[in-house]
Amino acid sequence: VVLGALGFFCVTGRSVSALMSEPHHKRLRTAEDGHGRSRPRLEDGQAVASGEPLVPVTLLSGFLGAGKTTLLKNILENKAGLKVGVIVNDVAEINIDKALVSTKAAGGGGSALQEDTVELANGCACCSVAEEFLNSIEKLMQMAAARGVPWDHIVVESSGVAEPREIRDNLRNALQSQPEVLEGTQLHTLVTVVDSSTFLSEFEKRNRVNQREDLGKNDFSEQNTRQVVDLMCEQVECCDVLIMNKSDLIDERQLAMLSETLATLNPTAKLHVSERGRVDLRFVLAAAPDNGVASMDEDTEQRRLVEQIKSAEHGHNEHEHGHADKHGLNKEHEHGHADKHEHCEHEHGHADKHEHGHGQEHGHADKHEHGHGHEHGHGHEHGHGTPAGREAVRFGITSFCYQRRRPFHPWRLMNVVKQLPVRQEALALSEALKEAAEAPATDIDVVRSPMQAIIRAKGFVWLSNTHTQIYYWALAGKHFELTQYATWWQTIPRNEWPDNEKEVADIQLDFDGEWGDRRQELVFIGVAMDKKAIISLLDACILTDVEMEHYRKHWADDEPDDKGAQK
Repeated sequence: VVLGALGFFCVTGRSVSALMSEPHHKRLRTAEDGHGRSRPRLEDGQAVASGEPLVPVTLLSGFLGAGKTTLLKNILENKAGLKVGVIVNDVAEINIDKALVSTKAAGGGGSALQEDTVELANGCACCSVAEEFLNSIEKLMQMAAARGVPWDHIVVESSGVAEPREIRDNLRNALQSQPEVLEGTQLHTLVTVVDSSTFLSEFEKRNRVNQREDLGKNDFSEQNTRQVVDLMCEQVECCDVLIMNKSDLIDERQLAMLSETLATLNPTAKLHVSERGRVDLRFVLAAAPDNGVASMDEDTEQRRLVEQIKSAEHGHNEHEHGHADKHGLNKEHEHGHADKHEHCEHEHGHADKHEHGHGQEHGHADKHEHGHGHEHGHGHEHGHGTPAGREAVRFGITSFCYQRRRPFHPWRLMNVVKQLPVRQEALALSEALKEAAEAPATDIDVVRSPMQAIIRAKGFVWLSNTHTQIYYWALAGKHFELTQYATWWQTIPRNEWPDNEKEVADIQLDFDGEWGDRRQELVFIGVAMDKKAIISLLDACILTDVEMEHYRKHWADDEPDDKGAQK
């Protein structure tokens, strides 16, 4: 059965192994319907009946040792007289963060008092003490009300292993189930602090959270089998502000490589370089633009990234001419859905016709947004970031979006998956850094797959052996997963769609032709990528005309009728 061979597998180390259970990072985050899709959510501020301004909540994420506590101490030492409530969350066996912050808060140098700090002892805001986390926000608001002096800001320092998407979604769910707990507050800005001295080396490691006691250890982390690099990518991609801390511990070349990498992983985040957590508070507290990450979900993050990349590709194709295709940025424009792309020249037999109804669909969002921030906002001493997809970059770190409106043949796709760089000792990032420091090699280059230049890839996959299920493609460093994600909207009866007209309109933006929202939509990020070669490999996995006819006949009875209900 093809789905058994491809539908759930994880490429790790030296083998392609079956993955029959859902990865940690795809567990349920939101109140969902039976299709794995989020129910309609409240708009920001909807839980507040009064006309009082909402207190913005800023979430600090990043691994232990990145400098979150140092940044928080600097916030509390601010000279602007801001009133800041603090929630400290540390999963180390000996919780010292609160002691450090409380000592600074009580020392008279800042604007907070020791009792302004609420501690979450040995827990994680995204999982084991989520309820306590919500109650801590409520407690801070009650303290402010008792004093008659409102907070200017609330800052939450998450643990090193906390997942910002899950924290965000917990808060969103609370707006529906317990609006009184968050009354008067609004998650506004997500900030990630990166340890500049270790990020690139950690990116190329292959280990799990429960193997890294230095990230903190408790009952939850002992069971956390998520890959560290995958968590790193979430923290970088799910934020409005990126702080490259400890920049003084690396040289200019490494700093430039890190800046280019982060700016491509998250082209809409504002990037700031810092030493010892010193960053202007204007760039941290409530610094997110309108329609920031806090108002999104995982689907809308993907939509914004795709729009950002396509916009950059348009600009590149229209305004930059005469450049060699050195980094895979060919001049042929990849148009949107590319639904007219055909493969008539070869025949590989008809598509597999087995449908396997595995459950555990996950969090496919109802609401889609189109905020495209184009600003990177680098720190004053660092160069302005280059938008994803542009060629004028020092190390050739670029991105592109692959979009098609036909399914992949699973067997052929497996051959492409096997070419991903999960078995490489050194990834393209470290190789590029080494090449920049050394003279160009004179030896003949070893022929290798263009897929090995990829360092990050993610997005939605349509497989020919399942007509209803979305699969999620995720490559981070040396870790790859292709997992069941949710169901295509085309297969969901219209009476189960959201009631909100705007949400319905946004959903329908993904529809095109007879197959509705079914599509390939993959974002690739890599170093000196051969874009044409990668596209060619993927296009060879797309069903041919003959295969498509077999597919159409086989799944004809599963198409919805005019009212959106399946036949």
